[in-house]
Amino acid sequence: MKNLHLLLVALLFGLLFPACYSYPETVPLNTRICITTSHHYFPIPDATVYVKFNADSFPGYLQKPEYFDKVFKTGKDARGCITGVPEGNHWLIAFGYDSLHYPNDVFGNLPVTISLDGRPVVDTMLFVSEKH
Repeated sequence: MKNLHLLLVALLFGLLFPACYSYPETVPLNTRICITTSHHYFPIPDATVYVKFNADSFPGYLQKPEYFDKVFKTGKDARGCITGVPEGNHWLIAFGYDSLHYPNDVFGNLPVTISLDGRPVVDTMLFVSEKH
């Protein structure tokens, strides 16, 4: 009888314990991409940067915003970051405005590779240009 009570307590504990512990839905990644947008070596603040994850080829400048996986803006210092980037080959597409040079609308792109084994953080310059 004592063994039966012990078995029931162990069984009850086993059933209740997993219900109390919730596993995370995703594992947070310590990955990051930081860029500074520049045109003729002058900073381009407030640029919009679209990110396409796991893309082996250049997605182009004419895609609708919904096509991209993430979007972020650079600040007044022309610098912007995105965290929690998955491993793989990604493309950054930037659009900005250069008040010093005509034509004022500028854009650029940059392929980036994130690897937990090699490069989990990328911090670089993204050069933009006007349409030629």
